[in-house]
Amino acid sequence: MTETILRDELPAHFDGTYKMKGVLNTIRSSFENVEPSSTRWVSEVEFKFTGLMKIIAYFMKDDFKKQSEIIMSNFKKFVEL
Repeated sequence: MTETILRDELPAHFDGTYKMKGVLNTIRSSFENVEPSSTRWVSEVEFKFTGLMKIIAYFMKDDFKKQSEIIMSNFKKFVEL
């Protein structure tokens, strides 16, 4: 897998792509202060598939959403320690 950082403007934004054979995953993250001790994280995730991965992805689309939610939940737990 190849990660490419598209925008590194932390603490407000971080965007990147993750590429492997048949899959291009683009993630756009923004962080917004809501209160002094609270931050809203908005993550826009886009998957593009080619070849055989198009067929596999069709049957696994719910799994991609669940995995993104798990990653966000784990990150939330980490930063709230």
